[in-house]
Amino acid sequence: MFDELKNYINQRITYTKLEVVDAVSNIVAATAFGIIIGMFLMLVLFVSSLSIGFLLDSWLDSQGLGFLILLGFYLIVILILYLKRKAIIGFFTDQAVRMSINAIDNSDDE
Repeated sequence: MFDELKNYINQRITYTKLEVVDAVSNIVAATAFGIIIGMFLMLVLFVSSLSIGFLLDSWLDSQGLGFLILLGFYLIVILILYLKRKAIIGFFTDQAVRMSINAIDNSDDE
């Protein structure tokens, strides 16, 4: 009886470790995917910024004025993001918690 109980406890410990590994691996995979998507979005933002800057330059017939306007736009966006930082941090915290809970729930389903 004692050996069966000991065996059961060891199996539960092993199962719990596997559940944790599964949950962590799901979180790491989702994070890696997010980073890859973020990198490509940054590349798109960079190329589109150059394109818009040169387009504004040609429309305004002024070298640099288009890029200066684009810089002003990005500074306004940065200011808005700074002012809304608590809400943005809260959003990402909520998303991280949801991802963690989903990863744990998915490991329970299997």
